[in-house]
Amino acid sequence: MMSYKDGIAYQYLRETKYDRESILRRDDLGPIPRPPVYKNYPEAARIALPKPAFEKTESLWSILNQRRSRRRYTPDPISMTTLATLLRAAQGITLSARDYQFRTAPSAGALYPVETYLSIHRVSDLKQGIYHFNVLDFALEEIGQDNFGEHLTRAALDQAMVGRGAVLFIWTAIVLRAMWKYRNRCIRYIFMDAGHIGQNLQVAATAMGLGCCCIGAFYDDEINQILRIDGEEETVIYLAAVGNL
Repeated sequence: MMSYKDGIAYQYLRETKYDRESILRRDDLGPIPRPPVYKNYPEAARIALPKPAFEKTESLWSILNQRRSRRRYTPDPISMTTLATLLRAAQGITLSARDYQFRTAPSAGALYPVETYLSIHRVSDLKQGIYHFNVLDFALEEIGQDNFGEHLTRAALDQAMVGRGAVLFIWTAIVLRAMWKYRNRCIRYIFMDAGHIGQNLQVAATAMGLGCCCIGAFYDDEINQILRIDGEEETVIYLAAVGNL
């Protein structure tokens, strides 16, 4: 009978460990193309985001003490300014230096393989639908208009907070952005990056008096289909619901 240590989780950790010999050996993956650093939808309707509002908050230590996964939200909408502030906190650009644009969340090798999509349910002055966050231009690109809350709730194993939130953050990974440099070990770094972004969002939501709950259980390809991505070169990896308390 197979042991749990023979499963794919332990196998991946074993096969992507670094030691002083393996780090110097060449793998058999061959050349890996480097994709563009930024994704955009040039044909999509574009909505410019307002300037974020960084209001005075409690101390960082107090906010960290208050941070919890909040799953119950009121039906009240959030504003566009609130949404812009959350996006800026989660993954906004903070510094441009030479060919790099550094962000609020760290990324292995400054490669930023994680893309942000939004399912808008109740945001003032913004139609319901799926949007892509164009981080470089600080704008939203419309993928499709509709209320996707019910579809996404079913795709997230019927976790009700997915549809109850004013907005659902959907993070995907463009795997080759990290893989061209880190080869098979890249998956470790991609999920680290996603965790940094999720924590940024949680801390920001707490500071703003909002509820936030990060989600890792979902039917991957049902969400990939909603986002119109292939599920291989780009695939969903993480969700977070945000709403008023």
